[in-house]
Amino acid sequence: MGYKEYLPHPALRSYIDAYWTFSVGEEISPYTYRILPDCCADIIYNMGTTVYGANGHTVMLPEESYLVGTMTTFRDSIRQSGSSTIGIRFKPGSIAAFYSLDLKEATNQAVPYEDKQLAEIIHQRKDVKRKLDSYFLKKLHTPYLPITAVMEDISAYKGQLSVADLLSRHAMSERKLERIFKQHTGVSIKGMIRLVRFTNVLHTIKNNNGVNLTSIAYAAGYYDQAHLCNEVKSFTGLTPAQL
Repeated sequence: MGYKEYLPHPALRSYIDAYWTFSVGEEISPYTYRILPDCCADIIYNMGTTVYGANGHTVMLPEESYLVGTMTTFRDSIRQSGSSTIGIRFKPGSIAAFYSLDLKEATNQAVPYEDKQLAEIIHQRKDVKRKLDSYFLKKLHTPYLPITAVMEDISAYKGQLSVADLLSRHAMSERKLERIFKQHTGVSIKGMIRLVRFTNVLHTIKNNNGVNLTSIAYAAGYYDQAHLCNEVKSFTGLTPAQL
């Protein structure tokens, strides 16, 4: 079993977080893998066996590609021996730099999606990283995205700012901002702020070095420890102690 990430070309790093691969050896028994929200959207190619959800329904068929929208909660998937997937993980809202898509229908979903040129590159399985860089550099049709600067602010403040703060900082109406986020991320602006705050505090909890949860909660902008624990449970299905 192995998960690997590959950084894209420097000119793509404002839009693409990483290319990644995930594989399960033939000798490994099926097991349940929990995926946590990361604020991003992915295009995923399933190169191996069928991937099932925790309730047994089919999530991804072999030799098919999918658009996976922003996740607002955890998802469990059952990985079989011989499972092999490759993905392109786009930074929040940045898939719009390459594709004209409305992500509202893909939130928390793996939706069948076909890009024949991209599929050809991946199925060749030779020099894939370089070819992906070349493909996306050519496909980059919208270098400037209004959502990018807003997301940079949300990330810089680790989700600890309000919608009103963003409206004043970016001279944008709330209706326009909401429309952009719904279309390009599939979640509301408040939902994205909440996700960013969670992903930051998740990292802190996993690397807390003895800092107590109450201190972590206040530093991350939560009301108290109970508020933090409820958020962690909502996004991961686990308590902070189980992470």
